[in-house]
Amino acid sequence: MNFARRIYYSFILILICSTVITIAGIKGFQRLEPFVNTLNSSNTESLCYAEQMLSSISAKKDLKTFEENLNNAKNNITEVGEKEALDKISDNYLPAFKGNKKIEEETINEITAFSRINRVAMEQAGLQAKKIQTVGIWIIVFPSIFIWVMGLTLLARLRRTFIKPIQELNNVISEYNSGNHMRRCPSYTALKDLQKLYDGINRILDEK
Repeated sequence: MNFARRIYYSFILILICSTVITIAGIKGFQRLEPFVNTLNSSNTESLCYAEQMLSSISAKKDLKTFEENLNNAKNNITEVGEKEALDKISDNYLPAFKGNKKIEEETINEITAFSRINRVAMEQAGLQAKKIQTVGIWIIVFPSIFIWVMGLTLLARLRRTFIKPIQELNNVISEYNSGNHMRRCPSYTALKDLQKLYDGINRILDEK
Protein backbone atom coordinates (compact mmCIF):
# COMPACT_ATOMS: atom_id res chain seq x y z
CA MET A 1 0.00 0.00 0.00
CA ASN A 2 1.14 3.50 -0.76
CA PHE A 3 -0.12 4.58 2.65
CA ALA A 4 2.05 2.02 4.44
CA ARG A 5 5.09 2.96 2.35
CA ARG A 6 4.64 6.62 3.25
CA ILE A 7 4.60 5.78 6.94
CA TYR A 8 7.70 3.58 6.60
CA TYR A 9 9.53 6.23 4.62
CA SER A 10 8.59 8.92 7.14
CA PHE A 11 9.98 6.88 10.02
CA ILE A 12 13.12 6.00 8.09
CA LEU A 13 13.64 9.68 7.24
CA ILE A 14 13.33 10.63 10.94
CA LEU A 15 15.86 7.95 11.93
CA ILE A 16 18.29 9.01 9.19
CA CYS A 17 18.05 12.67 10.29
CA SER A 18 18.66 11.63 13.89
CA THR A 19 21.72 9.65 12.84
CA VAL A 20 23.12 12.51 10.75
CA ILE A 21 22.66 14.97 13.64
CA THR A 22 24.37 12.53 16.00
CA ILE A 23 27.36 12.04 13.69
CA ALA A 24 27.68 15.81 13.21
CA GLY A 25 27.59 16.34 16.97
CA ILE A 26 30.24 13.68 17.59
CA LYS A 27 32.48 15.22 14.94
CA GLY A 28 32.06 18.59 16.61
CA PHE A 29 33.12 17.28 20.01
CA GLN A 30 36.05 15.43 18.46
CA ARG A 31 37.35 18.80 17.29
CA LEU A 32 37.44 20.00 20.88
CA GLU A 33 40.93 18.62 21.50
CA PRO A 34 42.70 20.77 18.85
CA PHE A 35 40.79 23.75 20.23
CA VAL A 36 42.17 23.02 23.73
CA ASN A 37 45.64 22.68 22.26
CA THR A 38 45.24 26.18 20.82
CA LEU A 39 44.20 27.48 24.23
CA ASN A 40 47.32 25.87 25.70
CA SER A 41 49.59 27.84 23.38
CA SER A 42 50.33 30.33 26.19
CA ASN A 43 51.45 27.47 28.42
CA THR A 44 53.67 26.18 25.64
CA GLU A 45 55.25 29.62 25.28
CA SER A 46 55.88 29.79 29.03
CA LEU A 47 57.60 26.40 28.90
CA CYS A 48 59.85 27.67 26.13
CA TYR A 49 60.73 30.74 28.21
CA ALA A 50 61.53 28.50 31.19
CA GLU A 51 63.81 26.29 29.10
CA GLN A 52 65.63 29.33 27.74
CA MET A 53 66.10 30.74 31.25
CA LEU A 54 67.46 27.42 32.51
CA SER A 55 69.86 27.25 29.60
CA SER A 56 70.97 30.86 30.10
CA ILE A 57 71.65 30.55 33.84
CA SER A 58 73.12 27.07 34.01
CA ALA A 59 75.10 26.71 30.79
CA LYS A 60 75.50 29.85 28.69
CA LYS A 61 75.57 32.41 31.52
CA ASP A 62 73.80 34.76 29.10
CA LEU A 63 72.24 37.45 31.28
CA LYS A 64 70.63 39.40 28.41
CA THR A 65 68.82 36.34 27.00
CA PHE A 66 67.76 35.37 30.52
CA GLU A 67 66.20 38.78 31.17
CA GLU A 68 64.42 38.80 27.79
CA ASN A 69 62.80 35.45 28.49
CA LEU A 70 61.96 36.45 32.07
CA ASN A 71 60.15 39.57 30.81
CA ASN A 72 58.35 37.54 28.15
CA ALA A 73 57.22 35.08 30.82
CA LYS A 74 55.91 37.94 33.00
CA ASN A 75 53.84 39.16 30.06
CA ASN A 76 52.42 35.69 29.48
CA ILE A 77 51.02 34.82 32.92
CA THR A 78 47.86 32.69 32.67
CA GLU A 79 48.03 30.27 35.62
CA VAL A 80 47.81 30.59 39.39
CA GLY A 81 51.25 30.56 40.98
CA GLU A 82 53.19 31.79 37.95
CA LYS A 83 53.49 35.38 39.21
CA GLU A 84 54.87 34.29 42.60
CA ALA A 85 57.46 32.02 40.98
CA LEU A 86 58.54 34.72 38.53
CA ASP A 87 58.79 37.31 41.32
CA LYS A 88 61.19 35.05 43.22
CA ILE A 89 63.22 34.52 40.05
CA SER A 90 63.38 38.30 39.51
CA ASP A 91 64.62 38.84 43.06
CA ASN A 92 67.36 36.19 42.88
CA TYR A 93 68.73 35.94 39.35
CA LEU A 94 71.31 38.77 39.55
CA PRO A 95 73.24 37.26 42.52
CA ALA A 96 72.99 33.91 40.75
CA PHE A 97 74.71 35.30 37.66
CA LYS A 98 77.38 36.87 39.88
CA GLY A 99 78.44 33.45 41.13
CA ASN A 100 76.32 32.80 44.22
CA LYS A 101 75.81 29.06 43.90
CA LYS A 102 73.13 28.83 46.56
CA ILE A 103 71.05 31.57 44.96
CA GLU A 104 71.65 30.01 41.55
CA GLU A 105 70.29 26.70 42.80
CA GLU A 106 67.25 28.41 44.30
CA THR A 107 66.64 30.30 41.05
CA ILE A 108 66.85 27.10 39.01
CA ASN A 109 64.36 25.49 41.42
CA GLU A 110 61.95 28.42 40.94
CA ILE A 111 62.27 28.18 37.15
CA THR A 112 61.55 24.44 37.43
CA ALA A 113 58.50 25.22 39.59
CA PHE A 114 57.33 27.78 37.03
CA SER A 115 57.71 25.18 34.29
CA ARG A 116 55.84 22.58 36.36
CA ILE A 117 52.88 24.94 36.85
CA ASN A 118 52.43 25.19 33.08
CA ARG A 119 52.88 21.47 32.48
CA VAL A 120 50.27 20.61 35.09
CA ALA A 121 47.89 23.20 33.64
CA MET A 122 48.26 21.65 30.19
CA GLU A 123 47.66 18.14 31.54
CA GLN A 124 44.57 19.24 33.45
CA ALA A 125 43.21 21.05 30.41
CA GLY A 126 43.70 17.91 28.33
CA LEU A 127 41.93 15.72 30.91
CA GLN A 128 39.09 18.21 31.22
CA ALA A 129 38.72 18.32 27.44
CA LYS A 130 38.51 14.52 27.28
CA LYS A 131 35.86 14.50 30.02
CA ILE A 132 33.82 17.15 28.22
CA GLN A 133 34.27 15.27 24.96
CA THR A 134 33.11 11.96 26.45
CA VAL A 135 30.12 13.48 28.26
CA GLY A 136 29.17 15.53 25.20
CA ILE A 137 29.28 12.50 22.89
CA TRP A 138 27.10 10.49 25.27
CA ILE A 139 24.66 13.40 25.58
CA ILE A 140 24.30 13.29 21.80
CA VAL A 141 24.40 9.51 21.32
CA PHE A 142 21.92 8.57 24.07
CA PRO A 143 18.97 10.56 22.63
CA SER A 144 19.77 9.14 19.19
CA ILE A 145 19.71 5.59 20.54
CA PHE A 146 16.47 6.39 22.37
CA ILE A 147 14.93 7.77 19.17
CA TRP A 148 15.99 4.65 17.24
CA VAL A 149 14.57 2.29 19.86
CA MET A 150 11.34 4.24 20.23
CA GLY A 151 11.02 4.71 16.48
CA LEU A 152 11.47 1.02 15.67
CA THR A 153 9.18 0.01 18.55
CA LEU A 154 6.51 2.45 17.44
CA LEU A 155 6.87 1.37 13.82
CA ALA A 156 6.47 -2.30 14.80
CA ARG A 157 3.45 -1.46 16.94
CA LEU A 158 1.94 0.68 14.20
CA ARG A 159 2.47 -2.09 11.68
CA ARG A 160 0.89 -4.69 13.95
CA THR A 161 -2.10 -2.69 15.12
CA PHE A 162 -2.88 -0.45 12.16
CA ILE A 163 -1.00 -0.99 8.91
CA LYS A 164 -1.34 -4.78 8.79
CA PRO A 165 -5.09 -4.72 9.60
CA ILE A 166 -5.68 -2.10 6.89
CA GLN A 167 -3.69 -4.24 4.45
CA GLU A 168 -5.77 -7.25 5.45
CA LEU A 169 -8.96 -5.33 4.80
CA ASN A 170 -7.67 -4.24 1.41
CA ASN A 171 -6.75 -7.85 0.54
CA VAL A 172 -10.20 -9.14 1.52
CA ILE A 173 -11.95 -6.58 -0.68
CA SER A 174 -9.51 -7.13 -3.56
CA GLU A 175 -9.96 -10.91 -3.47
CA TYR A 176 -13.75 -10.57 -3.28
CA ASN A 177 -13.67 -8.36 -6.38
CA SER A 178 -11.44 -10.99 -8.04
CA GLY A 179 -13.98 -13.75 -7.43
CA ASN A 180 -12.93 -15.22 -4.08
CA HIS A 181 -16.15 -14.81 -2.11
CA MET A 182 -15.00 -17.01 0.78
CA ARG A 183 -12.30 -14.71 2.12
CA ARG A 184 -13.29 -12.82 5.28
CA CYS A 185 -11.66 -10.35 7.65
CA PRO A 186 -10.12 -11.83 10.81
CA SER A 187 -12.36 -12.26 13.83
CA TYR A 188 -9.94 -10.39 16.08
CA THR A 189 -7.78 -7.30 15.82
CA ALA A 190 -6.09 -5.17 18.47
CA LEU A 191 -8.09 -2.03 17.67
CA LYS A 192 -11.76 -2.08 18.60
CA ASP A 193 -12.72 0.40 15.90
CA LEU A 194 -11.03 -1.74 13.25
CA GLN A 195 -12.70 -4.82 14.66
CA LYS A 196 -16.07 -3.13 14.24
CA LEU A 197 -15.11 -2.32 10.66
CA TYR A 198 -14.04 -5.96 10.10
CA ASP A 199 -17.31 -7.24 11.50
CA GLY A 200 -19.28 -4.81 9.35
CA ILE A 201 -17.41 -5.82 6.18
CA ASN A 202 -17.88 -9.52 7.01
CA ARG A 203 -21.67 -8.99 7.47
CA ILE A 204 -21.90 -7.19 4.15
CA LEU A 205 -19.99 -10.00 2.40
CA ASP A 206 -22.11 -12.67 4.11
CA GLU A 207 -25.31 -10.96 2.94
CA LYS A 208 -24.05 -11.07 -0.63
